Amino acid sequence: MASISESETQSPPTVRGKRGRPRGSGTQLVYTKLREEILRLVLKPGDHIDEVLLEARFKVSRTPIREALIRLQADGLARFAPNRGHYVSSLDFAEIPKIFEALDVLQSAILQIAATRRSEEHLDRMKAVNEEYREASEKGDHTAMTEANHAFHLITAEAAGNRILSSAYESVLNFNLRVTRLIFETAARDSNVPTPYYNRIYDEHSEMIELLSRRDSAKLAELSKEHTNLFYGKIRRFLQSNAAVDVAFRSFVDDDQSEPA
Repeated sequence: MASISESETQSPPTVRGKRGRPRGSGTQLVYTKLREEILRLVLKPGDHIDEVLLEARFKVSRTPIREALIRLQADGLARFAPNRGHYVSSLDFAEIPKIFEALDVLQSAILQIAATRRSEEHLDRMKAVNEEYREASEKGDHTAMTEANHAFHLITAEAAGNRILSSAYESVLNFNLRVTRLIFETAARDSNVPTPYYNRIYDEHSEMIELLSRRDSAKLAELSKEHTNLFYGKIRRFLQSNAAVDVAFRSFVDDDQSEPA
């Protein structure tokens, strides 16, 4: 029987790109950082995404950059035009009623399925994140509030254990996250911060956790609709009162008087 050499028993070397990173890590690095900057509005809607500058910034080749941009397009966070290149997706406020229709359906489905599949770990993480939200709201830290609220709903999607539903839900949440940041940034400049609204978000999250603990799908469906309408109403009031919002974006407020189904 032929002997196996020492070199043959060792794990194969990690495949690396031309600049020394393990293959695939460059794509993840670029994707993660750009996604964060888009969601935080560091990169604003309509901003051009220059591939040459990204090469220099991240010290990777053009391939992982393009792969990262393709992933951002799939997330609905970036777009490509032949004469323009890649750019950050716009926040089309005229689409908000449709976005909230999707949110209403997806969030209800996520919560009802999560009631049957959630673990105690999921519940514990939701409780921890909700407390982070409460602490951030007491400090007036709108960035931390936005992150905690987003994280809470992503945990519910994880608890549902349905990748297809979760992907669609996350796309809607990503749009809403950018809108929420816009609202919170405005609220941070406003002395009349609507604290009762933030308290209600915390209370409804707490109720979701309790209903998930009891696996009460029917009441979760009811609460989901209330939670969606709470946010939808906040968005409408923001657009009606904020003079800085473009008239074209505000127009749907006058035309669309319906609430999400």
